[in-house]
Amino acid sequence: MDVALICVSHEIGDSHRRAAADTYRDIVIGEGAWIGARSTVLQGVRIGGGAIIGAGSLVNRDCEPNCLYAGVPARLIKKLD
Repeated sequence: MDVALICVSHEIGDSHRRAAADTYRDIVIGEGAWIGARSTVLQGVRIGGGAIIGAGSLVNRDCEPNCLYAGVPARLIKKLD
C-alpha cells in the first residue's frame, strides 16, 4: 500500500543546474519479499527473497534474503528463520 519504487534519479550538476543528466537503475525484489506500507525503495536496490521491509522505511541499500529491515534509512533489525 502506497509503496514508492524510484528507478530514476539524476547526476549532480554544476551550480547553474544541480539536477543534471537522468540516471536509471533497476530495482529487484526477490520472491516472497514483503514491503510494508508507505516504504520507499530507491534505484539500484536488490531486496532478497523472503525479506521484510518495515512500514515507512527508506531502502537505499541492498537487503539480504530472509532478514527484517526497518527505519530511515532501512537497517538490518534481525535475521529470520
